[in-house]
Amino acid sequence: MAHVHSLVVGHLATNCYVLEKEGVAIIVDPGDEPERILRFIKDIKTKPSAIVATHAHFDHVLGVDHLRRVLGIPFLLHRADLPILESMQNRVRQFIGIEVPQPPKVDSFLEDGEGLSLGSETIRVIHTPGHSPGSISLYGNGYVMTGDALFNQSIGRTDLPGGDFDTLVRSIKEKLFTLKDETIVYPGHGPETSISDEKLANPFVGQVAAR
Repeated sequence: MAHVHSLVVGHLATNCYVLEKEGVAIIVDPGDEPERILRFIKDIKTKPSAIVATHAHFDHVLGVDHLRRVLGIPFLLHRADLPILESMQNRVRQFIGIEVPQPPKVDSFLEDGEGLSLGSETIRVIHTPGHSPGSISLYGNGYVMTGDALFNQSIGRTDLPGGDFDTLVRSIKEKLFTLKDETIVYPGHGPETSISDEKLANPFVGQVAAR
């Protein structure tokens, strides 16, 4: 199993993850504070091979461009979220009233079922739309990174452009809840949980919601 390092970054307290195994790493959701992420990578003496965003909302990608330039590694995203990425500046200005930099360039698009190499481990891309059209989860050996699809005792919001509640519920029940019960869930915000805990007690999609 890879080492899962977590840094909480930015004004919206986004979980940026550094997956590290055998001296190589994948950076997931660098939502802000790229210099801090770079210092952490240097401290643990690992070599990143890629940057992955679980989706294109600004609080998951603001640090991408700086990391991409400094490290010289590709940025990967699901194609269905490209319109959200390209309109990021206008959307943030409209909904939050702040200015953000131009969106980063996507070097390669991820597809459902694709495998990402991390040392001797292969991480599987699972397309989990609903929070956004191109939201993905990353399933490794004993863990899954769910972005803003599934949280500890909650699910992602679906009232933003491209969101859809029914689609998100299907993604969670048909894709995430079919993973092993003991799978650790690392969400885009908040504390970790497990598939078994969310299947039982999540008030939106768990067994308690059906009572």
